[in-house]
Amino acid sequence: MDRIESAWVTRTSRGQTAIATGAASMRVQLLALTLIVGVGSAKAQDSADDLAQQATDPTASLMAFNFIADYTGNYNGDGAGQDDNSVDLSFRPAIPFTAFGRKNILRLTVPYRSSGRGAKGLGTVSVFDVMLFDRPWGRFALGGVAALSQEGAAPDEFAIGPAAGVVWQYSKTLNLGVFSQNIFAGDTAISQIQPIIAYQIGNGWSLSAGDLQWAYDFKNSRWQSFPIGFQVGKVSKIGKQPVRYAFNPQYNLVDFDGSEGWSVSFTFAMLVPGS
Repeated sequence: MDRIESAWVTRTSRGQTAIATGAASMRVQLLALTLIVGVGSAKAQDSADDLAQQATDPTASLMAFNFIADYTGNYNGDGAGQDDNSVDLSFRPAIPFTAFGRKNILRLTVPYRSSGRGAKGLGTVSVFDVMLFDRPWGRFALGGVAALSQEGAAPDEFAIGPAAGVVWQYSKTLNLGVFSQNIFAGDTAISQIQPIIAYQIGNGWSLSAGDLQWAYDFKNSRWQSFPIGFQVGKVSKIGKQPVRYAFNPQYNLVDFDGSEGWSVSFTFAMLVPGS
C-alpha cells in the first residue's frame, strides 16, 4: 500500500509540474503575442499620425492624389436669373521629386464646374513648384506658381508669379505656418495666402484650418475672398493603400455682388508614403 501511494504521489507531482510548466509557457507566449500586437498597433498609429501631419502641410514631401468636391451654397448680391449654388470637382496631385540636390514638391490643380452658377466645364488650372529647405524647427519653401485659363474665363489667359511658405513644427502634434501664391499679368495682380494650423488628434485624425485661401486683388484694391472654417480629416487604409478623407466647411467674410457665401468641400486622397 505504501508503494502504491508513493508511486501515485510521484506521478501526481510530475503531472502538476508539467501542468505548471505548460501554463507558464502559455503565459509567456501570450505575453509575447500581446507585445507584438501592441508594437504593431503603435507603429500603425504612428504611421497614420505621420501621414495625417504631412497631408495637412502643403510643403510636405508627400505624394498624394486628391479628389475634391466643392459645393457652394450661396452667392452674395442679387444674381437675378442665375443659380444660387454651384458644384466644382477638382483633381489635385502632389508630386515630390529631387532637382539640383534639393527636394521639390509639384502640385497641380485641375477644377471642373459640373453645375450651378457660371460657365460649366474646365476652370483655371494652376500649378506650383517649390523647393524645400528643411530646418530643425520645420521647413520653408520657395518657388513659383502659374495659372492658365480659357479665353474669356479670366482677365488673362496666363499669369505667373512667386510662391513661398514656412511651416513651424511647434510640437509633435501641432504645425503652424503660412503659404503664399502670387500671380501677375497684364490685368491680373492677385496674392493668395493660406494659413497653416494643423493639430494631430491621434489615430490618424486631424483638425486643421484646411484649404483656406485669402485672396487679395491689387487691381481692384479689395479682398476677393477671406474665408473662415476648419477641416476634419482621417487617415486610414483600403486594403494596404493609405487614404485620407476630409470634410471642410467654410464661410466667406467678403461680401460683394457675386462673391461666394458659404461652402463645404469633401476630399478623398490616395497617399503614397516614402515616395
